[in-house]
Amino acid sequence: MDYITIINNFRLSLERNGMDSHEVKIAFREADLVDLNYLRDLYGTYSKSSSFYNEEDLKDLKKYVIPESVVDFYRVFEPNHIPLLSGGIGLMALESIKMENSSASSSMYLIKYGLLTIATTIGGHVICLDLNTTNHNQPRVVMAEQSFCSYNEDLDVVECVLVPDEIAENYADDEPIVLSYDLIKQCLPEIAASFHEFLEKLSSESYENIEDDFLII
Repeated sequence: MDYITIINNFRLSLERNGMDSHEVKIAFREADLVDLNYLRDLYGTYSKSSSFYNEEDLKDLKKYVIPESVVDFYRVFEPNHIPLLSGGIGLMALESIKMENSSASSSMYLIKYGLLTIATTIGGHVICLDLNTTNHNQPRVVMAEQSFCSYNEDLDVVECVLVPDEIAENYADDEPIVLSYDLIKQCLPEIAASFHEFLEKLSSESYENIEDDFLII
């Protein structure tokens, strides 16, 4: 899949925003091949690095495969400490993707259900590949509040904290809304039908304010 036009748009945007030519040139770089395993081997990566789940909890990650068309973007154009882009969105390098999905809320809880955070917003919310749903052979892209879900130590469950009223009203006041993929589908807004579409929209500055436009809470 061709990402050249997308990268050129990103570079033009960075130049317009005052980044010098050398920084623009290295803003996207070839990835370390070892780091690509953070995408190619989700179970092997997060069963070892997760600060919340153990290996048994994450066994379902074995069924998820990130398409090579997505891996190819990072192989050739891994983001390299670039500033926030349009809409207040920050693309992550591969090492940052690993750290985010291993230890940051809500990402470290969502990874179990096939959601991989690849970007964050100016307010700390997360943008994820949803590996359960594909369009044009690529995963769709969704967005979650930073506090969408959290661990309830008393009940030993991960519960959804921020949900629409029409979902919350189905639960008693003292009943936890336990995180599941069904709830994820109902709660998290889709911001692009595919990874490529997400990058196209981001590089063409179609997202004016990602948080105001998509967050439901």
